[in-house]
Amino acid sequence: MESPIIVLTTDFGAGSPAVGVMKGVILTINPQANIVDLTHQVDPQKVLQGARILGGSHRFFPQRSIHIAVVDPGVGTSRLGLLLTTPHGRFVGPDNGLFSNVIRGYMPHSPDADGPVPIPEGCSARILDQPRYWLDPVSNTFHGRDVFSPVAAHLSLGVPDAELGPPAEQMDFLTTPQPSIQNGEIHGEVISADHFGNLVTNITAASLSSTAVLAVGIKGRRIPGLSKTFHDHGPAVDGVLVALISSSGYLEIAVRDGSAAQYLEAGVGEAVIVQLGH
Repeated sequence: MESPIIVLTTDFGAGSPAVGVMKGVILTINPQANIVDLTHQVDPQKVLQGARILGGSHRFFPQRSIHIAVVDPGVGTSRLGLLLTTPHGRFVGPDNGLFSNVIRGYMPHSPDADGPVPIPEGCSARILDQPRYWLDPVSNTFHGRDVFSPVAAHLSLGVPDAELGPPAEQMDFLTTPQPSIQNGEIHGEVISADHFGNLVTNITAASLSSTAVLAVGIKGRRIPGLSKTFHDHGPAVDGVLVALISSSGYLEIAVRDGSAAQYLEAGVGEAVIVQLGH
């Protein structure tokens, strides 16, 4: 059977040699490995941002894919390394909440607070504690190279999950800010700004599908209704500011041919209010 794809997600930065080194480790163990870069542009140490990216992206890869995710400010501390196995792929990385949005869809309900949660039904997890599948020696500051990459490479060669460590009964989970409904309005916030400066909110398309959107408010601007594209010619605030549903299924605020983040001087945490019709 063809070797499964190995997908890399890190906060190392596109120009970091650490990315190439991880690939070198994988290819040394499995020269036939097929490696794909999801992104290396997660903001430094932003575990929740990495969790959102993984949660929104992993289902677009083949189900046998192996994801190495490294956003790991606690590297070298007592935090555990984890292998998470789900119906939509396996995930290797630190147990620090980075896989929260991967398991969210398998949980009966989302937790109200950060902390450990049971492994969801239909998924399994292993604590990585078998040094024979790591590099030797192991750096205190680069487990992406010395632990996670070799583990993923061995998995791609058919090493069973059970050989990599004992079962984990729970794993760390990070909550995502949730919007609220007040007096016919949805109150949410910006959760990320992408490369183009588009402001992605935590308000889902599903929450807007059953009613009309009269306006979207941010930083004193009132955007009338929703556009279908970034370049719609309908009403727009200041002639450029639009609101629309992004490809990931969330309400997004954008500027035609520009950056909403710069135009509004807005970023993560900025309040967004959607006025609903009937």
